[in-house]
Amino acid sequence: MDTEARLSVREAGVRDAELLLSWRNDPETRRWSRASEVVPLADHVRWLESVLASADRLLFVAEADGPVGTVRFDLVSDAPEGTWEVSITVAPECRGRGLAGAILAAGECELRRRQSARCVLASVHEDNSASVALFRKAGYTGTETAGPFRVLTKPLENA
Repeated sequence: MDTEARLSVREAGVRDAELLLSWRNDPETRRWSRASEVVPLADHVRWLESVLASADRLLFVAEADGPVGTVRFDLVSDAPEGTWEVSITVAPECRGRGLAGAILAAGECELRRRQSARCVLASVHEDNSASVALFRKAGYTGTETAGPFRVLTKPLENA
């Protein structure tokens, strides 16, 4: 059985704080993020606790024989009802294994299971060709830009 077939997502918890922070502070992750500074542990734990307490955010850890990445969905308040923004990270040690598509798909499935999601959007740095390709392959379309970020969307009504 291949890794993609064994991939699943679970809710993140405070116990994941150090792991998630190590992925967040990875130089390649920061290169493509809206906020590129290194985040201290105490700030990250406060952020994580607020995410876990929010009904407007879902944070999952993707696993396949151990943690391989994370996918987060944030409800977009200034968009049509049921619009969520996705953020995905593949663990640095798992990059290049073709896991991003499976992480995204598993996250979208869990989002649909838990919420009345109608649309997902992704803000992708225009120079991050791998992420642009990931979202395009997953059915995201659009070319709207917000600074150096391209906004891609995917309707979920028929998903």
